[in-house]
Formats: sequence, structure tokens, C-alpha cells
Amino acid sequence: MNTKQRRFGVVLAALALLASACGGGSSDTEDAGSSDSAATGTVDPNGVLNVGYVIPALPLDPHKPTSDNAQFPYASLVYDRLTQIAAGPKLEPMLAESWDFAEDGLSVDFHLRDGVTFSDGTALDANAVKLSLERAAFDPESTVTGRFTMIDSIEVVDDLTVRINTNRKAADLPYALAGTAGSIIAPDALDNSDLDVNPVGSGPYKVTELKLGEKATFERRDDAWDPEDAPAKTINILALSDDNARVSALRSGQVDLILAYNNQASQIEALGDGFELHTFPPSQTWNVFLNNNVSPFDNVQVRQALNYAIDRDGINKSLFDGYCEPITQPLAPGTQGYVETPPVDYSYDPDKARELLAEAGYSDGFSTKLLVGRDLPSHQAIATAVQAQLKEIGVDLEIVQEDAAQAPAVYAQGTYGAYVQTRVASATPLATLSSNFTPPRYPGPLPQEFSDSLTTAFDPNLGEADVTAALEKVSSVANEDALDIFICAYPTMMASSDHITGVDDMGTAFYSGLLDLRQVSVLTK
Repeated sequence: MNTKQRRFGVVLAALALLASACGGGSSDTEDAGSSDSAATGTVDPNGVLNVGYVIPALPLDPHKPTSDNAQFPYASLVYDRLTQIAAGPKLEPMLAESWDFAEDGLSVDFHLRDGVTFSDGTALDANAVKLSLERAAFDPESTVTGRFTMIDSIEVVDDLTVRINTNRKAADLPYALAGTAGSIIAPDALDNSDLDVNPVGSGPYKVTELKLGEKATFERRDDAWDPEDAPAKTINILALSDDNARVSALRSGQVDLILAYNNQASQIEALGDGFELHTFPPSQTWNVFLNNNVSPFDNVQVRQALNYAIDRDGINKSLFDGYCEPITQPLAPGTQGYVETPPVDYSYDPDKARELLAEAGYSDGFSTKLLVGRDLPSHQAIATAVQAQLKEIGVDLEIVQEDAAQAPAVYAQGTYGAYVQTRVASATPLATLSSNFTPPRYPGPLPQEFSDSLTTAFDPNLGEADVTAALEKVSSVANEDALDIFICAYPTMMASSDHITGVDDMGTAFYSGLLDLRQVSVLTK
């Protein structure tokens, strides 16, 4: 790749500084969290890795999930993609050894690895990639089409080269393809009726047990193409949605690795010797999503009023032990595109909120429903805090719980105008904004200036200063138009036993709570 193609994978210096503030000592990858250096020993080639995760085991068809983010820790073990995100975060090759943008920025040629085979024994070639990506991008039953709205067509150039033509300049395409939405399925298995439970990919693991909603077990493939993948022989992912239950399972030895929330930092540190807390740079954000197709959220003054009514510092201190930095825009502080002085500051001001509601015609407030995922304590705690704070300005929220895995799809249907959820970050702020502010994660209309500025940033040939300016304009418009109720930005946190290593090398952890377990090792005790 040339410099411009790599540009979006470069780690921002500001993110490195934030990593230091959150527990790392420098911009080096191993210092992103509480270092793996505490874990010493020899990798056990027969090691069994037990993981406690928030979201239970899901159906594994990568193109038809209820949420591809929720599915990632599972599907990423059995399916490869053209690209991947490594520690840093940075974009790296996977099934594609390299790629080249056309001069006009409207197509990308991906050059594939030779010698890759799927678990059914068939060989990877350009036609297999074409068929899988067409299924993801264009199949009427695909639920991940929103990830690939930039794709116009896909063509085979030769056996090991596939060309993706785009309907706009698409610097974000290689990043979009790094998620499990871009998984490449064996061509003979594309129409299998049991693909949800019997995946056929080229990844380093195969599924040996799948109890939907409970547990998934993966065993290493001996014939996988990358010998450095799959250092653990067996991976068990257990459904532990309760935050305290995950910590208890780690303490007891039931699991070796858990995803932790920011209000659990002191709890995990109190476990003492034998355990490690891994902290990454703040990147994801807590928000109340607002569907501006639904009244009264179609009124910008109402959305602004709700933002003035939120005591972000109070939420940070009471719910997150000070680990969630208050924000009033879509990106985390220190990220390219973050605006130091946004158009509207949204400092906690209930009187200003009431004034705006009155100007919008809601002097007596209003009642509405707030969607939240069931059995997600942190989500529910935020919902309760927001409910109490908005009640002070005359807004009555009825909290409605839906199954955590189904809630994103329920919100996308447009029944609810408000939804407590995280804006999951991507490896670049451009990808973060484009993935979060397109359907289904943002079902309503966007301001034209927002869309135009984002389109500008998509140009792979744009200079870095111009990219920054375009992203800052996107953030400013989102702030002024109050596209969400913005709350705070938080880091990914994980906790592990000290006989586990490789946690700090998860590229996805630098921008999300998605576990990428391919490089996590179990050490001999």
C-alpha cells in the first residue's frame, strides 16, 4: 500500500497519550493496558481459554446477525476477512495481502493470499470473495448491508484479485471489510440452511458446541493457513451478562478473561495478586440514541434541551468511578475530528433545558419511552440516571427492556424514539462516524452539512489536514443539531488471570469492547 492507503491506520499521538492516562506507560502496544508482562511462562499448546462475555452465544451466519458487533467475538474465530485491525489500532492484511485504490478513488483491487483453504477443504479464490461480499452487501436477507452502502459492484480480475467498485470515494472500505460483516464464507456453503450453527470459514477455529444463549466452544483447526493464529487449543465463551457475576467467575477460576465495565475498575483491582486489569484508550461513547423521525425528537430544540438536562459529571462520578469522560459530541477527546470548543457546550443547565422545551411548544414537558437492553446493568443504570434527570425538566421516561441481542433491531424499526446504547468506535474516526450515523444505528435523517462533510473525508487522496477539518465539521454539526444525548467516553477494560497473555494485542480493544481472541494464549501453570 502507498502512504495514502495506510493513512487511516496510523495511531494518533493523542490516543497514545490517553492510553498512558488510562494505565499505559507509552505509545507502545504493550503499554495500552496493565501489561501482559506480569504473565510469564510458556504457551501451553493444549491450553483451554475460558471467557466470560456480556452477550450470549449467537447464530453464526456473519451476514445475517441481529448485531454484527455482538457476534464478532464468536464469528471472528471461524471466519477470515480481507483485512483486520491489529494493536494500535492499525489496519493490516488478512486474506488480502495488499490492496490498491484507483486514481479516482472509486474502486479498490484486493490481492489475495494463495494457498488458503476453507474448513470444508475448498480453496479461497477471487470468486469466493465476490460471492460472499455480494451476499453481505446485496442479499435482501442480509442484515449488514448498511456496512457496505458504498459498494456498487464486485468483479473478479483474476484468480487472486478481486475489484470492488464503489459509488463514492471510499477510504473507509478496507476498515469496513475488517469486521465480521465482511466474513468470507466457503462458496459451497453459502446456501446451507444450517449456517447459523455450522459455519464454514477459513479461520483458525471450528465450532464444536453451540448452545445459543449460553455457550460456544471452539477447537483449533490443524490445517488453518496462519500458524500463528489459535495459540489456545480450545476456547469456551460463556454467557455472563451480569457484571458482578463475571468478576466472581474470574475470581473463582471459572473463567480466565472477562470484559469489564468502567465502574468495576476498583472491584477488579481489589482482587489482588493473580489478576490483571487491562485498560485501553477512551474511544467508545455512552449516549441516548435519538430517532429524529419520531416526535418530539424531530424538533432540534427538544434534542438540545435534553442535552442541557444531563449532569454528565454526576453520572461519571456515581456510575463510572471517574473513568467516563463527559462529552457533548460524537467522538472521544483526543480523537482526530474531536472539537475542543464545540458550537454548543451543553453544560448542565436545567433552566436552559426548560426554556428550550417551552420554545419548542412543550412547556409542560412530555412523556415517552426509553429502550434499554435487558440484563445489562450498566445500560440500565444509565437509563435510570437519565430518567431521573429528565424528570426534573418535566420529561417522563418509561424504561422499556428488550432482549439485549434484539434491542438494536427493535430500535431500528422506528417504534422507539430513544435508546440507551454505546456508539461503538472503529479503528478510525471516519469509520466511527460513518458506521454510527447510517441505518440501522441511526435511522433518522441527517443534516446536509453533516453528510457533505463526511463525504469529503471519504476521499482516500485527501490531505491529512483536510481530513481533520472535514471530521471536525461533522462533529460540530452533530453537536449543534444534538443528534444524540451525549453522555461520556470510556475505555475498553478487560480483566484476566495472570496465566493469560496476548490480551493487550487485541486490535479491536483499542476502539471497542469487542474481543478478538485469536492471539490470546494460555500459559503453563
